[in-house]
Amino acid sequence: MHKISHTQLRVPATKSFLSLVQGHVREMARIAGFPEKDVRMLELAAEEAFLNICIHAYPDGTPGDMLISAELLEGELRLEFSDQGLPFDPASLQTLERQREIPGLGLRLIHHAVDEVLWINRGRKGKAMCLVKGLPQDDKEKEVESGSLPGLHQNAKDPAQEPTAHPLPADETFEIRPLQPEDAMQVARLFWLTYGYSYKNEAFYKPEGLLDLVGRGLLFSYVAATEDGKIAGHAGLFRPEPVPMAEMAMLVIDPAYRGRGLMKPFITRLRKDAGELGLFGLSLNPVTSHSHSQRDVIAMGAAPCGLELAACPPRHFKAMGLEDGPQHRESYLHCFFYLKPPPPACIHVPKRHQEMTERICRNLGRTLISSPDGREGSLHAPPQEGAYSVSFDRGLQKGVVRISRADERQWPEILRATRDLMDIAGAEVVHMDLPLAQTATAFLCEQAEASGFFFAGIWPHGAEDGDMLRLSRLATPLDMGLLRLHSDFAQELAAYVGTEMERAMGMREQGKPYT
Repeated sequence: MHKISHTQLRVPATKSFLSLVQGHVREMARIAGFPEKDVRMLELAAEEAFLNICIHAYPDGTPGDMLISAELLEGELRLEFSDQGLPFDPASLQTLERQREIPGLGLRLIHHAVDEVLWINRGRKGKAMCLVKGLPQDDKEKEVESGSLPGLHQNAKDPAQEPTAHPLPADETFEIRPLQPEDAMQVARLFWLTYGYSYKNEAFYKPEGLLDLVGRGLLFSYVAATEDGKIAGHAGLFRPEPVPMAEMAMLVIDPAYRGRGLMKPFITRLRKDAGELGLFGLSLNPVTSHSHSQRDVIAMGAAPCGLELAACPPRHFKAMGLEDGPQHRESYLHCFFYLKPPPPACIHVPKRHQEMTERICRNLGRTLISSPDGREGSLHAPPQEGAYSVSFDRGLQKGVVRISRADERQWPEILRATRDLMDIAGAEVVHMDLPLAQTATAFLCEQAEASGFFFAGIWPHGAEDGDMLRLSRLATPLDMGLLRLHSDFAQELAAYVGTEMERAMGMREQGKPYT
């Protein structure tokens, strides 16, 4: 359908901007050639849509904007009201009407004023309500019902007059259970309440995306449910690769239920199920923009073993009062704890990394199986056919090259893949994971460091046959002084990684090989 014109108006989602929104819709309706009765109906529909989004998308005075788009096409006018507020399930409309949380008369008037109402879920980019009305015919205008129509704002709730939420019962009980399909929308809303739209996994803002991860066996998802079905928190085991470990992740608690001790039963359930899966242990990745979560993770017995630098765009934690944090890419401290006695670690790294690698392993309680130069046997062992995968997350601007079978002969194509991620895809960071138990890893590590990668730590049991060596390459230097680290060993690890990063950056600038 040919587009004739397109206008946009961005305003704060507050009642005081209602007249501006009405004027925008009114003038576009007149430009489209609608009779005054239809113009008035569209204006009232816009009023209802705008006010309901103000109230329900941004609860408790949460600041936010709304984008009102008007598209005049050959046969219709499309009005779209977009926001980045609480995720919303259109299927819940009837329930909300019954509970009088959304005025039923207002929704009926919206449907009466237009030909079609569309609900659009855009994941991390928010959601939209789209009103579609066909343009009047030249030979006959559409009939509209006559009669007095009250202003829809009379039916909408004024946020200033909203009753104060009732205190939650102090003795309320919770059941930690697997996520059910009907829980998914509540979980999406929890993530928005805590992170806004800054959480690293976009799937959690789409109920269907969350359920897809669970259905494919990549995520073991649990919720804390009250007796009346309200979801107070969520936690999960994320296992995207068939390796003997999982990440304890996606832990989020409804701000209204913080301080209820939900962390402990969640961790108990996750440990139990991870043990039944036969996993060696669990990893956790607390952020480095503050030390709160690091302190809790280390207190659980998890040991720092790596840094995932510049892993995602700046994070703003709504429920923790950290909305105005540093405007740099967020990094994570990779930690690990064992569920059973740890097996010996087999490591093949260049000699310069031997000492730090051994320190990380001993900090995890591991004994070592290693060769002095990291290359022993590589010239005599029969070559194996290499295998690697390349992934790119456009939202996070992050690429990952994961090598499952290390083959020295594949370095040229691995290097080409990393360059494509940087130069073509525009990745701001590329991580390379190498299997530590394989002798060719030492050679590939040296080649990667000569091209600008640097040592970032060890990911225990991240490979099918042992641990992973994590290397990173950044598009721009990262100020390591911005990292807030809790433990002494984490600070020592960060100092080592920072030195390696500076050396890699220096070699890249000079065009010299890494030696």
